[in-house]
Amino acid sequence: MRIHKLLATVLAAGLLFSGCLQDEDYVLPNLVVGEEFLDFSDDTELKINLTATRDWQVRSKPDWVAVDPDHGTASAKAQRVVVSVLPNSDYNRTGEVLFSIGLVKVAVAVKQPGAKGEKPRGSGTLEDPYTVGGAVEFVSGLAADTPTTDNVYIKGKISQVTEEYSAQYGNGTFYIADDEGTSFYVFRAMYLGNKKWTASDTQIKVGDEVVICGQVVNFKGNTPETVANKGFIYSLNGKVVEPSGSGSGGGTGTPSGTGTQADPYNAAGANAFIKTLADNAESDKDIYVKGKISKIANNGEFGSYGNATFYITDDGSTGGEDFYCYRVLYLGNRDWKTGDTQIKVGDEVVICGRVVKYVNNSSTTLETAQKKAYIYSLNGTIGDSGGGSGTTPGTTPGTTPGTTPGGSGGTTSEVQTVTVAQFIAAEVSQTQKYQLTGKITGTINTTYGNFDLEDSTGSVYVYGLTKTELGYGATNDKSYASLNLKAGDVVTIIGYRGVFNDKIEVLNAYYVSHTSGSN
Repeated sequence: MRIHKLLATVLAAGLLFSGCLQDEDYVLPNLVVGEEFLDFSDDTELKINLTATRDWQVRSKPDWVAVDPDHGTASAKAQRVVVSVLPNSDYNRTGEVLFSIGLVKVAVAVKQPGAKGEKPRGSGTLEDPYTVGGAVEFVSGLAADTPTTDNVYIKGKISQVTEEYSAQYGNGTFYIADDEGTSFYVFRAMYLGNKKWTASDTQIKVGDEVVICGQVVNFKGNTPETVANKGFIYSLNGKVVEPSGSGSGGGTGTPSGTGTQADPYNAAGANAFIKTLADNAESDKDIYVKGKISKIANNGEFGSYGNATFYITDDGSTGGEDFYCYRVLYLGNRDWKTGDTQIKVGDEVVICGRVVKYVNNSSTTLETAQKKAYIYSLNGTIGDSGGGSGTTPGTTPGTTPGTTPGGSGGTTSEVQTVTVAQFIAAEVSQTQKYQLTGKITGTINTTYGNFDLEDSTGSVYVYGLTKTELGYGATNDKSYASLNLKAGDVVTIIGYRGVFNDKIEVLNAYYVSHTSGSN
């Protein structure tokens, strides 16, 4: 027994001694490199000293730099490392060599002049656009969140598309890069000509060469980017479309006309008139605008909604200043119907109605007020006043005698019955009401009546359902609970097409009817 106890004591002491040796041998990883910067202006080979408490290696380096040796063992004595560069017949170049021991890293900057000197960075003008690297350098020097007041031009190739252009918002978000791999963030930029993208326009893709024009900002002090809706594609793979009046509120046309039936505005004249209005204010009178259809926008042909969206210019070309005809009614100030002549590019029209200076997210569009303007004449044919959704020419568009202005059919209370898909495809409006029927799904807020509404064509979020109509923008009266609705019920509601944080929503909806269902 004594022998066993003695052996146990000796073993314990040995383990304790071994543990003490391990503690004494353990050292923290430490890496020291003798130089922080290597300038190869006069030499193609430079030496540095390195000490390391553990095995080390070169983690990364430019392909024009060589390091010998590129790894080594721990040593308290300084190790000699040779860093060399290849001959440079191109522009000046910079990079870094990264040494490491596990997670411990030390970077050494390297610089080598080239036969061509400093690479041009551009000056930000149309004649001399910034390179991507030049733009990043310029914007990084700006105060945080303070956009430029003037436009700059930046040239590069699309390296990543974050949000393709869509007909819903008309803008796109993507990155452009240069051959050095530097990236610049193009945030919510308008399309060619500083206009909203439409379904008939070419979509962007990785590899496209673009010149971007617009205001820029150093967002939060760490992200150089274009200002939302304040930049646009000036050229796409060499194609240039000069900005006109509809996208930016600008344009280069010469205004003419007085806006009367006898002397209509041209496109530039209409734009100049609208610029005098307050933001989001409609004109207090009808104006007349004459031109030729130069482009029909997405869903611009007259169809299921009886109205159309298109552009007109003086001669029907796409190069001059244009005017944006948004949700315009047909001849005679009524809905277009099957059998009526369809519009086409080149048609000569006179438009009559209210106009608006529409401002949304810092983007300004000069346009006709939605469904408050109509085609007064089409290729010389003047429409009659045959009822429908309008009035005789010369009265307020969208009304009939004795009713309230707004919407097709004559009153603000007229409702369009649509599917969820049609609702999603519709434009944002604070006046047009839509009736939808679908099943209640998703999370329900029983206080304010928030839920998902689903039919066979899709699903949309209902933000606030009330028992009775309160009107657009009204405060929710919390009457939803009294309706005793539940998930699975099929409900019919009426509301407005809205959007919040890029999410389409039914706003200020009110109850019509429902049938009980199940999940």
